[in-house]
Amino acid sequence: MSHPSDTELAILKSLWESAPQSARSLHEGAGVALGWSLSSTRTTLARMVTKGLLVETKQNGVRAYAPARSKPQTMAGLMRRFLSRVMEIDGPLPTSAFTGSAVLDADELAEIEALLAEADTAGDDA
Repeated sequence: MSHPSDTELAILKSLWESAPQSARSLHEGAGVALGWSLSSTRTTLARMVTKGLLVETKQNGVRAYAPARSKPQTMAGLMRRFLSRVMEIDGPLPTSAFTGSAVLDADELAEIEALLAEADTAGDDA
């Protein structure tokens, strides 16, 4: 599974708050904040489905989008990627650095710690 770009992460954050959402709803929130046209938002959503970041369904004849992975799963993958590839940290990852995050609550942080620990024992890329 691909890791989201910064702009794709904005879409995911909106969906983690409330999912599923239509393309128009996502555009009115994240798309407008990013300065996109509705067609740019739709193109990004289609790309995110192709990358495996979103799941597309139909609700009352309208395409609706939801995250393919939970926020903790996605964040754990981003943390592992950054800390291992950029910071070149191998082994257990220091999740204490993310305590106090405005994006993660205590339960989500605990889930991320478990996912990272699981990845460390499995040698996985979260």
